[in-house]
Amino acid sequence: MKTILKNKYVIGCHVMFYEIKMYKEYINGLINMLEGIDNKENIYLDLCFNVSEKIEKIDTSKISKDQLISLFKDGVEKLKSQVGIVPHIVTRIITPEDDYYFHADYRRDLNYNYCKKVDYIMHGETDSFFPKESLQALESLSEYTQTNNINRYAVCFADRKMWDSSWDATVHPKYINHVYEEGENHHLNPYQAKSRMSIEEMNQINSTAEAFEFNYINYPKIDGSCFVLSSDLIQSGVNVPSCLIYHDDRGVDIMARKLCGKNYTQFICKNLLKVHARRHPNKRLYVKGEDHGYASGIHQKVDSFKIFKQLSDANIQILEGNLPNRFYTHNDFNLKLNNR
Repeated sequence: MKTILKNKYVIGCHVMFYEIKMYKEYINGLINMLEGIDNKENIYLDLCFNVSEKIEKIDTSKISKDQLISLFKDGVEKLKSQVGIVPHIVTRIITPEDDYYFHADYRRDLNYNYCKKVDYIMHGETDSFFPKESLQALESLSEYTQTNNINRYAVCFADRKMWDSSWDATVHPKYINHVYEEGENHHLNPYQAKSRMSIEEMNQINSTAEAFEFNYINYPKIDGSCFVLSSDLIQSGVNVPSCLIYHDDRGVDIMARKLCGKNYTQFICKNLLKVHARRHPNKRLYVKGEDHGYASGIHQKVDSFKIFKQLSDANIQILEGNLPNRFYTHNDFNLKLNNR
């Protein structure tokens, strides 16, 4: 029997050109999650494809911009053909002619633009799979939160073992007793969050859940994937601040702490496993000047990306510490890039 949704949802994902092969898997993950839903008119799918070259350049000796855009459109068409009628599919392509627009900008806009249209904003990620049962779990949780007048909250799904114990509240019971192993093959360990896992394996693990088990914490633990925010939480002001040009997850974390304090609530669906393959071997393809050893951790990103991240790191320190310093902007990035 298919599920009839009472709530409305947006599932949004920003796709950089170098993630195009992972994007194919993300589309398969969406199909896996949506095929059991009856009233898909309650769902918005928002996809933004970014072929901007303001930080990384496309290696046109391997692929052209037109080929990349064609692959993106193929994924949209696959969604339409395999999921059935989804009335609300929103797509956008960021080109080199556009202003700076990246991951943090996309999620900031996604949150703001949809928080008065839907009940839940769901952050997709190209290296991740939402659990097949995600929407059913959120429907179940909403019955509890409505009954108990809980309106401003976030939700995440369980992960495999993370690199330190501060994440244990979000770890699935199957993996909680595993001791995280460092080393050159850490990204291959199937018990650890950085490794790949197929949709079929994830589905098999989650099929053992007889009922959805939710815990909650009163502090943010956000890893950037498969994160869900209630519309009321965003309307209260919790969003990615404009000063953060790269770290969207840290931005939401900081603003949630500042605005909500101990009243912050994050529910964790402990017995539904998501997949977040942080060391996916196809994570940074077709970037000019980069090798392809991302999965092993020996990958060296281009200097322009390192500069961009350094400026965002500095902005985090200013925001988190309430420092009087001026925030760095894209103009500062251009100056540093030109003065190398």
